[in-house]
Amino acid sequence: MSDHCCASEGAIAGALEKIRANGGRVTEPRRAMLAILGKEHGPFSAEELHKKIGGAGCDVVTVYRSLQAMEEIGVVRRCDFGDGTYRYEFNDGEHHHHHIICRVCRSVETLDVCVADGLERMARQKGYQKVTHTLEIFGVCPKCA
Repeated sequence: MSDHCCASEGAIAGALEKIRANGGRVTEPRRAMLAILGKEHGPFSAEELHKKIGGAGCDVVTVYRSLQAMEEIGVVRRCDFGDGTYRYEFNDGEHHHHHIICRVCRSVETLDVCVADGLERMARQKGYQKVTHTLEIFGVCPKCA
């Protein structure tokens, strides 16, 4: 796992301000989700986050809707590990990374290298706007090999 799992209090406060600036409400469930995503290495599914926030007074549908709203404004990043479940992590806008996922035990490790930045630059040169990418690597970890 990476050491890049802990967002500063300032980064979390900035995320809350970004929610407000985009017309969103800063609710206790959203605060709780951002606190978890900022302090623990995920990424986490909506169901996992719902369990972790426990008594924050919301149902799993609220967690899904909040994650979707926070993803749209770039506060959280969605990860697709190819198993039908989206997972989310805090997006501080500074540390871009990818993951390697074991096909057997589903363990996740962070890869602190991005080879797709040049591809994004090429897309922008072709006139594309709001360019993003996702890239996840799959394999069998040494423990399961």
